[in-house]
Formats: sequence, structure tokens, C-alpha cells
Amino acid sequence: MPLALTCGGCDVGKPEPLRAPGPDVHVVGMFPRDGCGTGLLEACTVPTNATITIRFDRFLDPATVNRQAISVYTGERGLGSPTYEVVYDPVERVAEFRLGGNRPYEPNKLYQYELVVPKEPGDYGIRAFDGAPLAEADIPLRGSFVISDEPEVVQPPPPAPSCDLIVSDVFRKLGRCAGSECHRRGNNQTLDTMADLGDAPHQLYLDSPATFTLSAYDRVARQTDLGDFSGGNPQDRSDAVVYVDQNGSRTVVSPGVRFGVRMALVAPSSPGASYLLYKLLIGRDNYQDCSTPTESELCSLPGPCETAHPSLPLPKGECLEPPEDELTRLREWFVRGAPMPRADSSGQRGNVRLQGLRALAQFIAAGATCED
Repeated sequence: MPLALTCGGCDVGKPEPLRAPGPDVHVVGMFPRDGCGTGLLEACTVPTNATITIRFDRFLDPATVNRQAISVYTGERGLGSPTYEVVYDPVERVAEFRLGGNRPYEPNKLYQYELVVPKEPGDYGIRAFDGAPLAEADIPLRGSFVISDEPEVVQPPPPAPSCDLIVSDVFRKLGRCAGSECHRRGNNQTLDTMADLGDAPHQLYLDSPATFTLSAYDRVARQTDLGDFSGGNPQDRSDAVVYVDQNGSRTVVSPGVRFGVRMALVAPSSPGASYLLYKLLIGRDNYQDCSTPTESELCSLPGPCETAHPSLPLPKGECLEPPEDELTRLREWFVRGAPMPRADSSGQRGNVRLQGLRALAQFIAAGATCED
């Protein structure tokens, strides 16, 4: 009997899209929680200028952390939807949806929210760096909250660390990155052009703001220069990205590339797309606390078991160091070689501390500007 007849009453669904071997992404913390402001949850109010803050259990593909990843509305779906500035913190694996355009939530209104779950490869919705999609777990992906009468008084954030401080404290003082074996040019020679990069380990100089800028900004990391497609789950991207190679040539990477391919060492304003940060994130020692408060002025930043997102405190006893399985997935997907900092000639390896990770991420997020 023909197959079409034997399956006359069958539901023939669309095949699942190709996906990565890693587990689904889950929400492990959120503010506002479902029910905030309704009186059902104690000590949970939602100010008119609230930032929706979400913590995830995996490192994310920053291209999927955008305004289309969440739907928030009051009344009919799509009506009264706020506009957001979206910020991704890869150190804490936290996404913030900050109100934009000086338009607060309406007081005493019930708002519905829903995090978008991607089904097809080109769908909007949060994904991990390896393409694994968002899925519901203990914390629901949809719910509601009621806005209070007043805004919260928000103190302006401290200025991002300067380029000088990143080089002097993150790379040298904490990372112990000094000497020709650790990305510094030897023989007192001067790095003037891209052609001089070949003398440094990994063609990266960390010994001064000027050489750091020349060798890292918008330069494709040598370990990621694999071609635009190298397997895995291609992700649609809305914007092409321009990178500069070691010869100064500009390369446009078209939408659809696998995350991690041709990634810049430092992508200004995007720590989640900066390979240098991931080379530090895969090193377990870099999640340690400062040994003493005076080790660096950066040691005043929140430590390994603290958060930089006050509305979303870490559960008691939990710290920010990712599980070893997740670090292994980063290495297998795109972060090649040993973690940074490199060991020196005696085999000693520094670590930048959790505070150094935060400082570098903040510096990049602020535009990674180095003054001449």
C-alpha cells in the first residue's frame, strides 16, 4: 500500500532545526519575577523605571540578546510595548532590558511578559553561543507584574576602568603579563604598524595602551580565523560585521556566520563578542577573589560570590564560576589553546581575578577607548 495511504491520518510535522550538542538555555534568576507588585510576593515592588534583569545558566550568543527576545505589553499583545536598550554581561551571564527613550512604565498597570523561544534557525529568541535555544525550566518564561507609583532612585554607575588601568592592573599587576614571553615586544623595539605584529606571541601586545589598541581593536583573533562557515549551527544575524586583519585589510563578515568565527580580540562596546575576554573566561583561576584589597584598585569591584546587578542577588552559597562542562563547551566550540594569562618562562601563571574579568568587560562595554 502506498505510504501516503498508510499515513492518511498522521500529523506530519516540520523537522526540528539543526542544533548544537549543548543543553538548552534556562533562566535561573529574574527581576521582576512573575507576580511582583500584585501583593502575592513579599518585598517585591516594580518601580516605573525598572530594568528587567535575567540571569542564564549558559554563555549566550550576544546577537540573540536583543529587543526582539522579549515581549512586554499591557492590555492587548503589542500595545503599550516599551522600547529597550539591551545589555549583555558575559561575566555573570546576565541580560538587562533597560527602558529607553525616557518612557517609564505606566504606574499601577499590569504588564505581561514573555521570553521568546526560538524554534527555527532564523527565529528571534535567546540562544547559547553554540546555538542551543532557550527552554523553560524552574522559572517560567512568561508571567506578569504590576508597576508601582514611583520610580527608583538610581545612582549613576561609576566610570568604566580606563585603558591605562586595564593595561597596568588587569594585564600586568594581576595577570603578571610582563616580559617577552607574555605578549610584550622584546629588544625595546617600537610597534608602529600592523606589519610588526608578527614578533609578539599570538600577535598581541599588552604592554602599553598604544600597542594594545593597535594589536587588539577590531582585529580578528588568529585562533578564530577559520573562514565564515566552519560547522555548527549557523545563526542569522541582522547586521554584517567589519573586522580588520593583520595587514589592515577590512573584511565584511556576512550574516549567518557561526558564533566565534572570525571574532575580534576586542570588539568595542561588545564584551560578549570579544575573543580576548573569552580567553580569560575559560581559565578557572580567573574566577578567584583578590588575595588582598590592596592588590589592585580594581579589587573594590564585586567579588566572585557577589553580583553587579543589585536587583538580582546570587542565591546564598552560589558564586559566578561556571560549571566545568560549560567551560569545556566553550573550548570545543571556538576558544582555542590555553587560557590566558600565559605562564611565564618559569612556568608561573598569574590570574586576573574575577574583578579583572569585570573590569575588562566594563571597559569593552564602554567603548574600549584608549587615549593617544
